Amino acid sequence: MAEPAVETVAEAAADQDIVEGAVDDFDDEVVRVGDAALLYFEWCDERAAARRKRGLDGQGLDKNARVAVTRFVSHCGPLEPIAELTPHQMTAYQEVVGSNTTDVLGRLQPVKDFLRFCWKERELTDSNLGNNIRIRRVQAPREDVAAVHEEGVRFDVTEEGLAQMKATLAELQEEMPRAVQAVAQAREDKDIRENAPLEAARETQERLKSRIDELEYQIAHAVVTEGRATGRAHVGSTVRVARLDAGSGREQEYTLVGPTEVDAASRRISIESPMGRGLLDQTAGAQVEIEAPRGTMRFRVVAVEG
Repeated sequence: MAEPAVETVAEAAADQDIVEGAVDDFDDEVVRVGDAALLYFEWCDERAAARRKRGLDGQGLDKNARVAVTRFVSHCGPLEPIAELTPHQMTAYQEVVGSNTTDVLGRLQPVKDFLRFCWKERELTDSNLGNNIRIRRVQAPREDVAAVHEEGVRFDVTEEGLAQMKATLAELQEEMPRAVQAVAQAREDKDIRENAPLEAARETQERLKSRIDELEYQIAHAVVTEGRATGRAHVGSTVRVARLDAGSGREQEYTLVGPTEVDAASRRISIESPMGRGLLDQTAGAQVEIEAPRGTMRFRVVAVEG
């Protein structure tokens, strides 16, 4: 999956649940969730650059962490004021993530870091909302992941998406020996209590292992659901829609994919998102209503391809 460009995160996340033409009427003085994510990405890049100047490790925020924050932005609504988020929303998001992935740590820790930034570094929230997200670090044994085939568990994917998942898994498996070696080298420092490099190496290895587990699980339960062109929107279809209730009639295109292939920057939206559910199985000319965080929106399906 391509990494969303930093400067388009707010727009890209918005495309998960709403069409972009609705942003003009909002008060620019209010810091919204999408704006806060942009500030956070910029802050991480600046901090990494400063560390590199001092000769320290400065890799910055990795792609998976950026994607995790972008998913959170999409869930909350990129146009929602960051100051109006509630502890209940954080708990609800944790439950959603916990029921849809085996990589809970990789999906939630970046969000906790982002929320801490909003509170401590920019004072955008009255408290650290990340404290309401509690990560249970319980992982199933690796050897069990590929063997488990629970009845009814499936991940709808395109052929392209399945190939990308397998390629990513191969890359991560090649990276694992280096992560193990990094832990071993860091452990050579005798003062374990103050060994920050060891803690960082262990965290990197844990995240890598969690991601490998998640991909193995998803691939084992993947179902390629692309079908022949029938005129109805399905996984793999590109759907062009026009906004009806905004008055502009502006058109946008979305590609419907399974939840493992979401790429907001490329307008690849999950069939499990409000927009994806609303467009699934629709035909050209149909009018649909989408329940988004800011209310109901109406669209007309202009065309369905694929």
